[in-house]
Amino acid sequence: MISAILLAAGTSLRYGKDNKLLVKYKKKPLLSYSLKALLKSKVKDIVVVLGKDKQKILEEIPQNKKIKVIFNKNYKKGMASSILTGLKKINKNSHGFMVCLSDMPKIKSYTYNKIINHFNKNKKIPCVPHYKHKNGNPVCFPISFKSKIKNIKGDQGAKKILLMNNFNKVNIKSNSILIDFDKKSDFKK
Repeated sequence: MISAILLAAGTSLRYGKDNKLLVKYKKKPLLSYSLKALLKSKVKDIVVVLGKDKQKILEEIPQNKKIKVIFNKNYKKGMASSILTGLKKINKNSHGFMVCLSDMPKIKSYTYNKIINHFNKNKKIPCVPHYKHKNGNPVCFPISFKSKIKNIKGDQGAKKILLMNNFNKVNIKSNSILIDFDKKSDFKK
């Protein structure tokens, strides 16, 4: 069983004063794309970590038994605090967890499934999606990495953990794993 931690707590500093996750992209809020793809995937539970504009974002999250929502009161401290908050709520039966970014609308459910399938072949080390010599997101971690991740800080996420450990790469045929929306111009592409 794989859990997903969907990070939706950021401050959208590079976007401007509005929360980019609520901005419409192709007629739907940006957040809805990641959620929809995860709901269609093999992920068994999704922990959505909220921060800035938690009430407004909560209104965009569908009622679904797969989804759990948690608020990160320390969201201004960066991505690491949101990952740690999400880890507290993942299913206790999970043997792995994916750290997913809610500003990556191009990732489809089959990409999440390919990462999960690859991870399931070796559940002892992280699995990183890879496209044309570049590592992307989301990363799937073994449950045993919870203790290693507890020491991360700031806005780096869990990249430092990957640098200090072996990991498997899964080749993805799409650059979707590299595309996140940060600025207003990203919504026009």
